[in-house]
Amino acid sequence: MEILNRNYQMKTYNIILVDDHEIFRSGLKLLLNKIENVRVVAEASNGREFLEIIKNYKADLVFMDISMPILDGIDTTEEVCKEFPELKIIAVTTFGDIEFFDKMIYAGVVGYMLKTSELDDFKKAINKVMKGGNYFSEEILANVTKETIIQQYDKQTAIIQKISKREIQILELICKGYSNHKIAEELNISYRTIERHKTNLLLKTDTHNTVNLVIFAFKNKLVEI
Repeated sequence: MEILNRNYQMKTYNIILVDDHEIFRSGLKLLLNKIENVRVVAEASNGREFLEIIKNYKADLVFMDISMPILDGIDTTEEVCKEFPELKIIAVTTFGDIEFFDKMIYAGVVGYMLKTSELDDFKKAINKVMKGGNYFSEEILANVTKETIIQQYDKQTAIIQKISKREIQILELICKGYSNHKIAEELNISYRTIERHKTNLLLKTDTHNTVNLVIFAFKNKLVEI
């Protein structure tokens, strides 16, 4: 057992920071360096600079600002996700940029955090997205939820009423990052049935992929955060 512990090495995640404020990048780098399995391998002050250096690093995760000169976070995310689909991107922003929430989600981010987040929040975010899940700051979700209630209450209520109890069960497991095979095993039903339910959920909620389905679930409090 002692030999196993000595030989065991925790997976190290290579991270790139993209933000036009050098002071923020320095502070975030200092914060992330306190996490033992994290290494900040590069920084960029805008999207264009990031796209020029990304090929030089084997990055696992990017913390991406939204409002930047030359090339903003939305266009940068969309472009890099096409070329590096396995790369995980978390938007790190202020409350002022919450209006871009949907655009960043459609561009391809798997997480959305405030720049004022604590070290534990960054730890949780890194661990969750690197295991295939999504991470969204509770403050952001609360704000987005409030906007949704005000603007789309009637429409969303009608949609939610169409979702069955079985679909809610499946939705909860999707939000936990379970694969279709694992959901089928957990609920003791066939893989094909899970696929059918998932397709129905996408149609009923008018979402286009799993990430947007998860966002819909959180926005409308169909599952617990």
